[in-house]
Amino acid sequence: MTIAEAGKLTVAEFLKAIVGHDSRFELVRGVAYATAGAKEGHNVICSNVLTALVPAGKQNGCRTTSSDTAVQTGPDTIRYPDIVVDRGPPNAAALTASRPTIVVEISSPGTVVFDHAAKLLEYQSVPSIDTILQIESEIALVKIHRRQPDAGWAEETIEALDAAVQLPSLTISITLKEIYDTLDVRPRTRLQVVKPV
Repeated sequence: MTIAEAGKLTVAEFLKAIVGHDSRFELVRGVAYATAGAKEGHNVICSNVLTALVPAGKQNGCRTTSSDTAVQTGPDTIRYPDIVVDRGPPNAAALTASRPTIVVEISSPGTVVFDHAAKLLEYQSVPSIDTILQIESEIALVKIHRRQPDAGWAEETIEALDAAVQLPSLTISITLKEIYDTLDVRPRTRLQVVKPV
């Protein structure tokens, strides 16, 4: 029986089943779903962001990892963000982040709606997460969601390549030019009202 055919799984059963597995899965309300691989542009963005976050994380007592670190977003749901910054105690054997504070999702046209709706709400429900970055892979666009003192969330959208994403908890800023380095990204298409002739 494959993981996807297993029926309802607990988080512990899921994590045990995926160790050493070649395919990628996420657990959603107890059901394992296979996830697709990524295009080169997605991987370049991930590498560019990791290059900036890893040293900043170390200087601030965090570990920064890529898409193989799980974040438990519910009692029976496990997600694998593209990047996780974890402030929890080091544990080389851990399969999940113990105190994720920043998560990064890099969205393709096929995942953008899901990433910006359902996954966003799941990440916002994790008390330790204070910053969520949503990075578009094919256009120059980054959305930053920051937890506010009243437990609400503020959203900021950045589109200019010379503008920077500020991450005060890591005392770092990353420009969109750095995020999209070596990629030929285009600006977001804007619809305009045309006056009749």
